[in-house]
Formats: sequence, C-alpha cells, structure tokens
Amino acid sequence: AQKCGVCFQPPSIILIYRDNVQDKTRQRIMPIRNFSRFSDCSRAAEQLKNNPRHKPYLEGVSLRQLEKLYSLLRDHLEGQSLSESLGRYHHEHTIDPEEDMNKLDDKELAKRKSIMDELFEKNRKRRDDPDFVYNVEVDFPQDEHLEACAWDTESDEEM
Repeated sequence: AQKCGVCFQPPSIILIYRDNVQDKTRQRIMPIRNFSRFSDCSRAAEQLKNNPRHKPYLEGVSLRQLEKLYSLLRDHLEGQSLSESLGRYHHEHTIDPEEDMNKLDDKELAKRKSIMDELFEKNRKRRDDPDFVYNVEVDFPQDEHLEACAWDTESDEEM
C-alpha cells in the first residue's frame, strides 16, 4: 500500500498500491455498504481489514488509519465539513500533557495508552535507523536552581 483515502460519493475506501508482479501502480476501490452516521468506526474498520477480498491489499494499512477514514465518512454523513472533521479527530487523538488521566474511565484510558504507544513506536530509534547513536551522553546544566519535590523532602524515618 502506498496511499489510502476515502471517497464520500459513493462511500468507498480507495487504496493505491504497488503490484510487484506486474511492476505497476494500481488503484483499488472498496465500496462501503451498510454504514450510517450511527455505525461504530472501529468495528467497521476491523471488518474491512478482515474481509477475505480486501485482506491481502490492506496488510500495509494500519487499523487506526482505517478507523480515521471511517470517522471522516461518518462525520460527512452527519453534515460536518472535512476541516471540522479533521480538527475534531486531531483533538480526540492527541495527548494533553496537563490532563489528569487518573480521572478517566477504563475505555478512555486504554484509548490514550494506545495513542501513546503509537507515538512511541513512531519516534523510536532502532539500530537500523541512519541517525541511530548507541551511547548518547547529555550534560545537564548545574548552575540552574533545581526545584524540590514533596517526595524529595521526606526523610527516610518518616517512611
């Protein structure tokens, strides 16, 4: 797979992929049936990815990308513009560092963790990467005032 996108009219997922057998770039249009604005995007994405007709072509496409395309289609069915839908999706799938995750329910916490895992894998440096450095040493400035934390000030006798 090289590119994957959504077409609103008629509702379909479009995949541009490289056919290595014939050494050609091809386009596959996968129609979306029985999908409404009340449908579950993650379930629809799983069904498409596991469909025997499309499975070999969708191996290179992540489930999260398919979910995003389905959510864009659902928002279009609800009457939202593409920019509104992309903005909402971006807001829902970014991590706010100031957010207290202790107050989230299990489903939302699992969603945030999967976003963090995906971000970690995206930024992870592997030995095969061209800019990989084995032993990185960083000197931290010592002349700045260090803030003390409450757990630093407790003595061993208090514990």
